[in-house]
Amino acid sequence: MKRVLWERRKRCPSKNYTKEKIEMRKVKRLLSVAVMVTLLVSTSGFVSNAAETDRLVSDVEKNVEVLEATVVEDIDLSSEMSPYTMLTECIISVTGDSQGMHIGISTGAVGKASVLGVKDVKIWKKTWYGGWDLVATSSGGESENRSIMGISILYANAVKGATYKITCVHYGNVDGYIEGENDSGAFVFNFE
Repeated sequence: MKRVLWERRKRCPSKNYTKEKIEMRKVKRLLSVAVMVTLLVSTSGFVSNAAETDRLVSDVEKNVEVLEATVVEDIDLSSEMSPYTMLTECIISVTGDSQGMHIGISTGAVGKASVLGVKDVKIWKKTWYGGWDLVATSSGGESENRSIMGISILYANAVKGATYKITCVHYGNVDGYIEGENDSGAFVFNFE
């Protein structure tokens, strides 16, 4: 230890290397190493979720199928609907069978709406590079003087094992017009 002090004094005689300063540096180095090890170990199982970007969405509407929506006016969703300001939640449900992908979209209003509907329904299929291709659209449908309504759509060309998402706009007029956008989020179509 004395030899180290003596060598440091030789190299830099203006600095006063006392035992306390050297010990303090050792403690600082030890703490730095401990912090680095902790950071490295804690991030070894780090999971990152990347936000999807609209830049990967294909704007080219090649081979986009236009689907017919059937309006369903008598729906009992009292346990699933929770009112926001004037519109309730827009619920997108998907089932499948041998005919294809059955999509049900329902919405509601607090009180009776003079007009209530779902429009601009788009079915997106995930591409191999992580983007989204628009594969089908529907203009949706609307009802008058209702508090709950829905639409039913059949997408017959759904591919088993493919990842899809569905977007739409739901709207209503109860003492003023309001609309909201909805996105089902990505899901894998595994129905037969």
